[in-house]
Amino acid sequence: MKGKLGSFTVIVLVIAIMGLFALNIYQGYKYERLQAEVNEYQNTQEKWFEKNKQELTSLSAYSSPQHVKEVKETMKLSNTSVGQTIIIDTRSQIESDAERKE
Repeated sequence: MKGKLGSFTVIVLVIAIMGLFALNIYQGYKYERLQAEVNEYQNTQEKWFEKNKQELTSLSAYSSPQHVKEVKETMKLSNTSVGQTIIIDTRSQIESDAERKE
């Protein structure tokens, strides 16, 4: 009886150790796969960040005084004084449209 119980215990321990070893391999595989996915997301994020920096740089070039002066000269625009400027505020119209929809 004692021999059978000892053999059974050894078999259970061997199976348990093999199962834990298999789970460890699976966990390592899963970790590597997730790490590759994270690296891919980081690379994509870095590309978008660089692209956004370039876009901001190009936008700032358009709003520079030098560019505005070139556009003004090309389109033959003239300076306006404060009294000649018309400002149209569309926020109140948008807000009233939103209130009507509710």
